[in-house]
Amino acid sequence: MLHIILLILKILGLFLLGILGLVLLLAIIILVSPAVYRLEASGEDTPESIRGKLRFHWLLRLISGEMYYEYGALTWHIRAGWKRFGSDMKNSGAGDSAAFEERLPRQKKEEPRSEQHTEQHKEQNAEQHKKQNTEQHTEKPRVSEEEKTSDSRLPGKKKDSLYERLKSFWEKIKYTFQKICDNIRSLVRKKERLTAFIQNEVHKSAFLKVMRELRRFLKTVRPREAEAYAEFGFTDPAVTGYVLALASMVYPLIGEYAEIRPDFEHKVLRGRVYVRGRIRALHAAAFAMRLLADKNVKTTYRHIRKFKL
Repeated sequence: MLHIILLILKILGLFLLGILGLVLLLAIIILVSPAVYRLEASGEDTPESIRGKLRFHWLLRLISGEMYYEYGALTWHIRAGWKRFGSDMKNSGAGDSAAFEERLPRQKKEEPRSEQHTEQHKEQNAEQHKKQNTEQHTEKPRVSEEEKTSDSRLPGKKKDSLYERLKSFWEKIKYTFQKICDNIRSLVRKKERLTAFIQNEVHKSAFLKVMRELRRFLKTVRPREAEAYAEFGFTDPAVTGYVLALASMVYPLIGEYAEIRPDFEHKVLRGRVYVRGRIRALHAAAFAMRLLADKNVKTTYRHIRKFKL
């Protein structure tokens, strides 16, 4: 009897071990399998000329999709296993519902004559009732005008004096001044609390940790191939200079992939982009685990949730 129980426990243990092995294998495949993407976009002078195409696949093409943007319309197709989704399916469903709605009025027209007669009788009664109500409403304003004339003959209230008007005006000025002072005091208190929160040593170290890990994560997910070309110019050369100054802030990060050409003489706006790369979930999981393992980051996250200005 004992050896039978041990055999059953052994079979259950092997079954659970197999399930855990499958779960572990599935997790490794999800973390290691890369999501491959390719993006192409171009445009010239007008928004209607913008065209774009995005393709991606993940888990050995088990999940894949395509997106196209052309002539101001977006079309997309996604396949997950044996199921397919897309913008064309939505349009077909809308067409079926519209066709169904078109059939309904035909059925409503085929009603018996008795029902039509009763509806006409109800409409006549409703019109008579409306006429009576309009006659009553036309008589009411006469009475109100007479009451107004009688009230005007009676000794009415005197107008507010100049002293009362000045007093009310002074009260309004006093109230607005107090309100402005209260807002300034609240802003000063909020500024002091915010500066104290930022200057905390724990929060500073947490911010530096997040920035270091973010740079590391961006290096791992940067595209393998990338090309970008942009040519822009505005009617005012000063605006072109401002845009070039903003682009120069990002240029150190994308300088090896991008080519930017400003035109200070003509109004031009054209460009093209090509990006191809892959992203692994393992890198994102490692980034999150390194942040969660840091004590300063965890304490800063708790303080942010409790922080109120």
